[in-house]
Amino acid sequence: MIDTLLADALAAKESGELARGLAVLERALRLSRDDARGAARVRATMIPLLTAQGRTAQALHMAELAEPHLDGADLERLRINLSYARASRGRLEKPAPPRRGDPAARTGRLIANGLTHAYAGRFEAAGSALHAAAALAARCGPRVLELMVANNQAFLAARRGDLPWALGLFAEIEPELGGERLTQCRLDRAEALLAAGFAGDARELLAEAAVAAAAMGFAADAANAVYLRSLAELACGDARAAAESAVLARIDFAAQDRPGWVVKAEHALVRARAAGGDRSPALLASARRTAEELELLGWPEPAARTLLAAALAFPREAPELLPRPSARTPASLRLALDLAAAQVHAARGENAPALRAVRAALETADRLTRGYLSLELRARTDRTCRELMALAVELTRTPRELLAFEELRRRILRPPSPARPPRTGAEDERERRELARTAALTAPRPHVTMPDLLSALDEAVLVELVRAGDGLHAVVARDGRCRRLDLGSYTEAVKEARILRFSLTRAMLDGGTPGPPPARFADALALAAGRELVLAPTGALYGMPWAALTGVPFTVVPSATAWLAAQRREAVRGHVALLHGPGLDHAREELAALAPRYPGARTGTSARLLAGARLAHLAAHGTFREDDPLLSAILLQDGPLTGYDLAELGPPPELVVLSACDAGQGHDLLGLPGVLLSLGVRTVIASVTPLPDASSPALMRELHRLLAEGLAPAAALAALPRDAAALGLQCFGAG
Repeated sequence: MIDTLLADALAAKESGELARGLAVLERALRLSRDDARGAARVRATMIPLLTAQGRTAQALHMAELAEPHLDGADLERLRINLSYARASRGRLEKPAPPRRGDPAARTGRLIANGLTHAYAGRFEAAGSALHAAAALAARCGPRVLELMVANNQAFLAARRGDLPWALGLFAEIEPELGGERLTQCRLDRAEALLAAGFAGDARELLAEAAVAAAAMGFAADAANAVYLRSLAELACGDARAAAESAVLARIDFAAQDRPGWVVKAEHALVRARAAGGDRSPALLASARRTAEELELLGWPEPAARTLLAAALAFPREAPELLPRPSARTPASLRLALDLAAAQVHAARGENAPALRAVRAALETADRLTRGYLSLELRARTDRTCRELMALAVELTRTPRELLAFEELRRRILRPPSPARPPRTGAEDERERRELARTAALTAPRPHVTMPDLLSALDEAVLVELVRAGDGLHAVVARDGRCRRLDLGSYTEAVKEARILRFSLTRAMLDGGTPGPPPARFADALALAAGRELVLAPTGALYGMPWAALTGVPFTVVPSATAWLAAQRREAVRGHVALLHGPGLDHAREELAALAPRYPGARTGTSARLLAGARLAHLAAHGTFREDDPLLSAILLQDGPLTGYDLAELGPPPELVVLSACDAGQGHDLLGLPGVLLSLGVRTVIASVTPLPDASSPALMRELHRLLAEGLAPAAALAALPRDAAALGLQCFGAG
């Protein structure tokens, strides 16, 4: 009878019926009044329900009454429940070895240990504990225990900076959850969204979670949601709302006898007051006191963020306040600390330490984003890097030094390559993404020294654009020397690029003459007169029709390092593949015109023709996926050809020509050309403007005539007649 009531009470808690679960346990306690051990088991089961209801003092009292009467697995379950109750009060216990015996109790202890390690920044130990818990739960069940472990694995992944994997796992398990587990999953997912920079999404999710938790009687989760909402509001720049939510959370935590969480709410309030402009001595004293208390309670991350906020608000005290990152510091916090250190040193006129901090922050951002397949996640980290580059532009003493910093920043936006040939099937997209993420985390990053790069340029000239705020600068490397030029406003340069694209498009349609190119880049490009040009734009300027601005052979690259890597790729021996996809009226005519140029060329619609090709001409539309660039696709007759599919075909072609409108458009990562380059293609030719059906076959026939005569792709493009359609074509990669 008692066992049935205990199971019923726990089931009620899981389904969100907290009040009913406690009523069942009250009944069980009355039935056990003559059975000390039975009553102790009931009281032990009451602990998590009372904790969830925000009645932590009563939960701890139940533990005191029950513990003397329990042993074995029952005692272990009580101690696990007690550890959660104490954590709810804000004090983390030391991990305890799991007892042999009951698999559910052993799994619960491993989960508790994993969370304790995770909060303390001991990520490897946390991962080991949760991995063991996952194996045990999968073997012994029940399913709800497996989902609990998975939720905590996602929580750990988010804390260690592996945000794409964390968000994916949360999305995977959430449909199976309900009641309390669903609320807690959403709280953890909101934390991950906040860490990933999606503060608005996190704020909305937390508002919903707070209402849902309160409606089910989960007062502790509701208070936690309000606390996290204050951090989301802070990240959204709404300091007033953040302060109000922090005060509400502090009141709730105090009413629930959760002193440690009162201190965490105080940390949110300190940060909100600092963001709102409070510079009073009282705030500084509160920040120091709060950080000290958080450290004593075992919450190192909020302690560090409290001191970080104080250091930025009180620059004079910053050297004393700013905490030093440790090996256990999460990457996102380390990045914020490095940025703050750079800003503090710069404000004090300490240029050398400031630049060291800028470099450390960029290297942290590189490590943080290695497993990010989503361009949006990478771009959000890059916003911090833009702040760092503004400091680098201000503080670097030489153009060569600035170029080195910009190259480091650009590494963050490079897409990963697939880990291994993928398999087909409905469930394999997630596995493909995981393989690519793992490969990105483990693959060595190309490292090129400035002497290596300048030597490799030889007679070529590098023009690399650097953006700092709205300021636009160019670093020009020629003959082993670097020059720096101020190019004015980035926003105005982007407007000029759009106007030029429109002018070329209109000229294609009416046969007129395109308008004059912008003069903004004339001085920088003039330094490449008579030389080949390696051009590394920035942001939306990758969409500039650069051929309209210069007549020299040029190639557009993600970075100078990427150009050098493409240069060093071995030549591919193989056939020529001429493919077309649906929806392009000129495609068949175009391929028929090209086939005589390449005797033995393989012509058709199937991606299999690309296997072993040295040159691929693709008259087909394409799509670009920001959430995973390797799922970007070229649309062929037999289906979309993704980056993963192309990797499966073996070594990629040396040269790919994309014959479709706007196939070269992109932002920072060069769109489809950037994906192809990341897969190992040496050079891509594509248009950044529309490609008219009427003129495309003749234009492509002339391009391939020049290629067949032995001209390099960049030289072949430079030799084309300078009509509007040809000026939209450009070379990406090695050139």
